[in-house]
Amino acid sequence: MASLMENFSNDPIDINLLPKFEDVDYTGISGNYLIKSNIQTGIFLIFVLIAWGVFWYYDAGIQNLQLAAGIIILFFAFRFWNNYKMQANYGYALRDKDLLYRRGFIVNTVTVIPFNRIQHVSVSRDFFDKILNISSLQIFTAGGGGSDVNIPGLEPTLAVNLKEALSKKLSHND
Repeated sequence: MASLMENFSNDPIDINLLPKFEDVDYTGISGNYLIKSNIQTGIFLIFVLIAWGVFWYYDAGIQNLQLAAGIIILFFAFRFWNNYKMQANYGYALRDKDLLYRRGFIVNTVTVIPFNRIQHVSVSRDFFDKILNISSLQIFTAGGGGSDVNIPGLEPTLAVNLKEALSKKLSHND
């Protein structure tokens, strides 16, 4: 038992020598995803305006309606602005041992997924995706309850190619 402890080492790692994910060149997503985001925001705006119209019809009070209109304008101006800013920050990178996924504008997030943690990969398309010719790549990792990473706005052939590339990496890791 003592000989096992004599061979044991747990040396510190110099953090400066680790690869930096910030230096990776990310591949952006399709501009059609921005169109999808704006369509979804526009549909939400229509429902909010209908609700505002109902309050106006039932005379909820001019001051309340003006305040609500101001809040609605500010909220949706922010949502549309945020859609544009988010579009520029979406990106992914496929490396030898992992996949990186970057997103966010106000809060930036980079997710690093080692290939040996990926359980399976799928491609999905909803109604708007089919119209705009885009897909989402969903990556499920060990221990996750649902899709751990969802990369939206990919060209359908690219999404399938990425799925196949990840599947090959998974079979090599087994």
